Amino acid sequence: MDDPLLIFDCDGVLIDSEAIYLEVEFDFLRSKDIEVERDWYVGQFMALAQDKWRAKLSDLLLEKTGTPLTDDDYTALKSVSRRRVLEEVRPIAGVDTLLKAMAAPRCVASSTQMPFLPLKLEQAGLARFFGDGVYSGDMVENGKPAPDLFAYAAEKMGYAAEACITVEDSANGVRGAKAAGQFVIGFTGGGHWTDKSGAALSDAGADHVVTSHAELADWLAANTGAMRA
Repeated sequence: MDDPLLIFDCDGVLIDSEAIYLEVEFDFLRSKDIEVERDWYVGQFMALAQDKWRAKLSDLLLEKTGTPLTDDDYTALKSVSRRRVLEEVRPIAGVDTLLKAMAAPRCVASSTQMPFLPLKLEQAGLARFFGDGVYSGDMVENGKPAPDLFAYAAEKMGYAAEACITVEDSANGVRGAKAAGQFVIGFTGGGHWTDKSGAALSDAGADHVVTSHAELADWLAANTGAMRA
């Protein structure tokens, strides 16, 4: 691709926040005496649209305890997660260097609700790289793993699906971007990834997997016109 659009997920790709979300969610599950396998949970829950995530978590609680997720529990989970993300958020190593060196247009497509999405990008010092190109699952009828958000972002940026390269760290995100007809790079550079090979992302359909933003920059330079000469 000589002139691609880069579509970035936020959590786990731009900011190192997924480990925080997982810690909060596993603390909550343990408070309910629920133990689940981490890789299973990551594959099932990560990057889901908020309504899908809430429904799925409620189903898990109902199955394990006989009681679904309450409104109070959901509100408390969101409150703790958001507070900790804003207090602890930091950009993924190398992302600032990557974005500064990119010549290609770029945008964000995240399941994070508005207005929290631009707030945490600003807190991490990355909002300046994206301007108005920040798109939330709130903006479409069906969030990840549906293709709607990726298609919406491409349309708003004025690019056809085949000219888009999406960078995702979750199987649900990979599935959504592939369903939208986009080229997908799986990213395992976030602190939540233990299997840096990204086998789960490849299995979900990722066309290529990178372990860092430096590796992503090298791949883009070798295969596209996205980087400055």
